[in-house]
Amino acid sequence: MKNNNKTVYYIIFFLIGLVIISIDSLTCYNGYRLLSGRSIGEETEDCEGSMAYCYNFTAETGAMLNVMKAGCSTYRCLLSRNKCISTEFQNVPVKFCCCNEDRCNGDDNR
Repeated sequence: MKNNNKTVYYIIFFLIGLVIISIDSLTCYNGYRLLSGRSIGEETEDCEGSMAYCYNFTAETGAMLNVMKAGCSTYRCLLSRNKCISTEFQNVPVKFCCCNEDRCNGDDNR
């Protein structure tokens, strides 16, 4: 009977762990846009791993064209955790931001 009790306890701890992991996961906007004035949308994804961050990449290429990509990443955000990095690439202003709060990588949060 003791072994059955241990098995039940292991199963309960395992299930509690799964619930805690699912509650603690980070939710980020996921999508892209190409035209100025458009939104990246309302689609979201739950990030995997405790080291995940939401990211938002923007390239201001002209009056009509404004490229933006958003999603979850661990490795892309190694150098820009909870901050933005701005630079120019071939005379195009580029900004890359990472954050670790739910839905922090939307259009309004750059």
